[in-house]
Amino acid sequence: MSRLTRQVWAEVSLDHIAHNVQQFCTLLGPRCQLMAVAKANGYGHGALETAYTMIANGTNWFAVALPEEGVRLRRGGITAPILVLGAVSADELEVCVTQDLSVTVFEPHIARRLSQAAVKWQKPAKVHIKVDTGMGRLGLLPEDFGELVELVQSLPGLDIQGVFTHFARADAPDLEYTQWQWSRFQKVRQELAKREVPVPYFHAANTAATLFFPPARLDLVRVGLGLYGLFPDKRRPLDLRPALTLKTRVAFVKRVPGGSAISYDSTYVTWKETSIVVLPIGYADGLARSMSNQGKVLIHGTLCPIVGRVTMDHTLVDVGNLPVKIGDEVILIGSDGQNEITADDWAHWMGTINYEVTSQLSARIERVYT
Repeated sequence: MSRLTRQVWAEVSLDHIAHNVQQFCTLLGPRCQLMAVAKANGYGHGALETAYTMIANGTNWFAVALPEEGVRLRRGGITAPILVLGAVSADELEVCVTQDLSVTVFEPHIARRLSQAAVKWQKPAKVHIKVDTGMGRLGLLPEDFGELVELVQSLPGLDIQGVFTHFARADAPDLEYTQWQWSRFQKVRQELAKREVPVPYFHAANTAATLFFPPARLDLVRVGLGLYGLFPDKRRPLDLRPALTLKTRVAFVKRVPGGSAISYDSTYVTWKETSIVVLPIGYADGLARSMSNQGKVLIHGTLCPIVGRVTMDHTLVDVGNLPVKIGDEVILIGSDGQNEITADDWAHWMGTINYEVTSQLSARIERVYT
């Protein structure tokens, strides 16, 4: 472990990434293409490092939130199509054109500026027009959609590559709202067919819709969370394998008497003599302060509680009478073969979702690929 800059690291299994991609490719079949959502550094797993494995196992496209994320993939040698899902400022459009990044368009001004960039660089700009069918975020409402399509068609240098929407509740067992969004998107598709607008790729499905709403598996699907082995809810329709294990090593151990106050604000007081372990990881690394007096870690095959306030750089654990010493390995997310702590467990302790758990693991944590 001497090569690590800190005694905190995340092991990312490329074999598990490969397995998960294969699972989705089998589910989709040959007609529907797979777009891997690699935003937020691949949900904390490493976007570029996992991208090669994804391509080798059937991924056709990548999606990112920011142009800079797409540029990192391009500079890393990724030549597959890349779609920028988020809002792109006018100042970023030339980079999108020169780096061959497809742009999400839902506003006339950006369409015009993108056209200007395409003409300047003499390169076609690929456009995916977004429709807001009920997410209430980015995108034009269906009734306002036609004018933008006409504008994009009229502007030089723009190539409509796709039209898409995003589901708000596809992870809910009750699919009524998803079906309502789907019906609105279907009307958009029908209107485009009437106008004889050629659209190579229609897409709507995120991970949840890909798993639980088969009609939305159109020309391609946008799968993020699932490729990293995590599920959007408790249902498990595919054999997915979590790719990330988070570990650290014990930095300090001390024996304290009963009645000892632990960490800021003294929110935990030992009720008998015990051993307190200091771990060199804190909320600056992504172990959220909300895990204080809530979470657990695995030491010597035993689930031990996090006690006191999680601090910026350290977390304290009550190990009782376990024979723990400095340098012992600690599992924060992962399995020791008998017990397991998952990203879903973290999400429960933090009062959030597993998406946030892995995405917020900071750059201070070294990723080791196995």
